[in-house]
Parts: sequence; structure tokens; C-alpha cells
Amino acid sequence: MLSQSSCIYLCLLLSGFFGILVTGEFYSSIDKMEILGEMEETLVEATHIYLVQQQQQFQLLSSFVDRIRREHASASEMHEQNEEYLEQPLQAFRLIKRLVIDWKDLNHLLAMNELKANYRNLLDEMDKEVEVLPNLEELQGAIKGLVRLQDVYNLTASDLADGNLNGKKTDSALNWRDCFEIGVQLYEMAEYKRALQWFVLADKLLDEVHGDNTLKMATEVYEYLALTYIELGEMNTAQETLTKLLTWNSAHPTQHIQAHLDHRMPKCPIKKEDSEYFSDYVRLCQGKRLPEIKTNQSSPRCYLDSNQHAYFKLSPLKVEQVNLAPDINIYYDVLNDNQIKSILELSTEFESFRSSVNKYNVTDKRVSQQVWLNYSSPIMRTYRQLVGAISGFNMTNAEIMQVANYGIGGQYEPHHDFSGANLAARYANFGDRISTNMIYLSDVQQGGYTVFPTQNVFVKPIKGAMVMWHNLLRSLDGDRRTLHAGCPVIEGTKRIGNIWIHSGYQEFRRPCTLNSKE
Repeated sequence: MLSQSSCIYLCLLLSGFFGILVTGEFYSSIDKMEILGEMEETLVEATHIYLVQQQQQFQLLSSFVDRIRREHASASEMHEQNEEYLEQPLQAFRLIKRLVIDWKDLNHLLAMNELKANYRNLLDEMDKEVEVLPNLEELQGAIKGLVRLQDVYNLTASDLADGNLNGKKTDSALNWRDCFEIGVQLYEMAEYKRALQWFVLADKLLDEVHGDNTLKMATEVYEYLALTYIELGEMNTAQETLTKLLTWNSAHPTQHIQAHLDHRMPKCPIKKEDSEYFSDYVRLCQGKRLPEIKTNQSSPRCYLDSNQHAYFKLSPLKVEQVNLAPDINIYYDVLNDNQIKSILELSTEFESFRSSVNKYNVTDKRVSQQVWLNYSSPIMRTYRQLVGAISGFNMTNAEIMQVANYGIGGQYEPHHDFSGANLAARYANFGDRISTNMIYLSDVQQGGYTVFPTQNVFVKPIKGAMVMWHNLLRSLDGDRRTLHAGCPVIEGTKRIGNIWIHSGYQEFRRPCTLNSKE
């Protein structure tokens, strides 16, 4: 039985864990993934204390915990308190998978072995008090992020399982069970073709596993393989899979699968139609220009600008003009590391929420989390002044700054920033968004480009650089050429800050002309 001091320590450990958790989903934000890492460390430590006095009785449990401790020890060697560890999407997936499935199985195992009441009660109390533990929806969200990486960067299931992220080999790797779980969740989401890839890979990896439970594990894989082939209409292959399963395990109750096979009408998943610019978006996300589309800038023009505003007389703007019509400019070193740190520290004081589209709908079109910062702090007042000086616009009708953080496979599919006929009533006197001013608050190891599919332009995230473009023509009609997107993050953290300036009070800053197409 646990000693009284051990019980008190466990209670304190878990109570501290309760205090750091926040609401909302985790997979769409690296910042919240870090909280999950801390949470798992707490769970491991609490369990380890218990196992010290129960080592002989719970050998299997001890092995599991030691494995997780080794992973966290490896993460600690990366120096930045798990951040680099969690920036790898495979590690992020495995973290969520463990918390959704493995720890649940562990709790069940302990209950079945008549655990000592103290430890069991602690876990039960945690389950009651912490309502924001990742759930199945979180796991599926993480898996959708991996699938987005496959779709956009042409990665195979084997690439991801081997830790090969777009040609870069990482220390991350998935075992057969990880691959199988990805397949199961894709099957439940009716992504049968994707699921098949992962089941086949799980079967291949399982061939390399030796142990007493190999037959049981192979049976699980082949059951889902058969069901997946049925859903894809490949009845003969499904029948062959069942026959092979019975060869290994003649006592297997395949009647339910066979009945499904006998009465199921062939049905394939509905083919998803690509959007008009999706293929262009994918190519640009890979850092490849479209050969059939000419840019409006033959080659990027870089120059120092000290005439934009008196503010820049002594420290000229570093400008890269990447497109002329519409004008898309990059301004480098707008903020330094200390200023960015101050903004990010401010953003942690507020609860972040999953980004929505049109303020209301949370969809996979945009996968990130955001907070909004006003201009009451010194750093935000400074940055607001900088944006006004660079853009040349009146900042009276500028929105407060949106700070977004992109998690596993985080993205924002092709969209426009102007609202047009859908302009919200609260902006009726402010006008539409005339200008987007987006600053990168972090570097990104791989992926996360900002792309303009109709203009054949892609911009790599560089910390401290600000991208600016006009969303409206001089007639104040929306400029549809400004269609843009945020590509999925392969590895690393993408943090950006957006300030949108509205068209009200800009008549002398950007006058209308008699040409409605300008």
C-alpha cells in the first residue's frame, strides 16, 4: 500500500497538473501541445512513485512507464523544454495517441488487477476534475493533420512512419500499432483509401515483430484490412484476406465479417473534388513555381527605402517587392527578437481558441488557434505605429492584432481577406479590409509558406518579416487576385500576427481613380 507521504506527494503533483490545463482543442496549437507534454510528464511521475512499491506485481505497467520516461528524457536533450520534440508532427501524434488510448488502457489494466484504492482514486479524481483531456476527436484531428501533410507534400505512409518528413530524416518513427491506429481512425472517418495504406504498412511492420501476441495482433490488422477492401468494393481481395486470416486462426469468428461481405453492396468513398486552385496551391506549398503562369514580377526587387516615412530615415526599410499587380511586398526585420518575445508573452495571458472562418464556423479549412491583442501595451502601440508608417494608411480603423499559432498540419486553405457583400454590420462605417499586414513571429523548419495561387507567388516564413498587400482595388471592390493560403506546417511552429486595416478614412491615403479595374 502507498505510504501516507507518497499519497500526499501524488495529490500535490496531480493538483499542480490540474492548475495548468486550459480548455479547447490541443492538436491545432503547438502551445497547447506543450501543455499535453507537461501533463504526460506528470502522469508518468505519479505512476512511477506508485510503482516503486509495486514493482513485482506490475511488471507490465513498469515497462510502459519506463518507455514513456525515455521518450521524455530524449525530448529534454533537445534543450527547449520539449518544444522541438513536439514540433515534429509524428511525436505530436504519438503524444495524443498515448493520452487517448494507451493511458486509458493502462487505467483499465490497473482496475482489472485490483489496484490499491489510493492510486486508483487519484486517477479517477483526475478523470472527473479534468474535463479537457484529449479525446477521440483530438486524435482524429491529429491524424487529419498527418493526412494533410501527405496530400500537400506527396508523403507516403512509409515516409511518415520512417520519420522522413519531406526529405528530412528525423528521430521520430511509428511502430506497427501507431500505423494500425491511424488506419482505424481513417476507416471510422470513411477515408478508406488512406486507411488501406496504413493497414498494409501496419501488416508489413508486424512481420518484424516476434512474441506471444503476434497472432492476436495480426488478426486485428487483417479484420480491418478485409473490412476496408469491402468498403472499396474489392470483394475478391477481401475474401482472400479472410481466407488468409482463417489459415492462421481457424477458430476466429469471421461470421460477422462474412455476413457483411455477403450482403454489402460495393461502395467507394465519394471522391473529393479539388477546388479550382488546389493543385496550384499544393505546388506552391512545395516551393515550386507554376510554369504555365507568369508572375507580375520577373524577378524579386530588393531595395532599402528611407522615404516611406520619416521613421525610416536613419534605419531604412528592407523591402522585397515580390509582385506588382497586385502589389505584394515583404519588409524584413520589422520587429527584433525581444519585441517578438514581448508580443508572444502578451498572447499567453489570454485563452486561445480554434480559429474560425467568417467568425462562426470552425472547419478544417483553417487549422490554428488565435488570440486578439489590443494596443494598450507599449510594444503593441509601437508595432501599430510601425504598421501605419509602412503601409501609409490611417490606423484609426485598424482591427486589433490577431496572433495565430499553427499546430499539427496547421493550415489556412485558399481564401480572400476582404468580405465584399458579406461585410459584417459592425464594419459598415469602417469599410472593408483594404490591407493585410502579416508578420511572422517565428521561423518554421519546414512548410508553412504563404502562397498566392493566381499570382504564382510563395513566401517563406522568416521571423520578424512582414508581408503586406492590398485586398481592395482603388474602386474599393475586392481584388480577387489576392487569393492566398497558409500551407500546412511540416515541422516546427508557425506563429503569425495579422493586422487588417479598413478602407474608412483612407480616401487621401489611397485615392480612388476613374478606372474601376485599378
